[in-house]
Amino acid sequence: MEPLRNTQLYIGAIVLGVLALIVGVMFIANILLGFHPTRAYITFGVGIILLLVGIVGMVSTRSRG
Repeated sequence: MEPLRNTQLYIGAIVLGVLALIVGVMFIANILLGFHPTRAYITFGVGIILLLVGIVGMVSTRSRG
């Protein structure tokens, strides 16, 4: 099994960030998961952090190589 490359890790962070944002919207809009405002804001925060890590990581690896 080959080790993951940095770009794959950053793409994974972006995907998880998008999923966290979707779950946050579902918490706020009371779709399937119920209305949980605290959990919604936490998932929004985690999603934004993961998106930023993924985007900054992709930009930094592309500028080096």
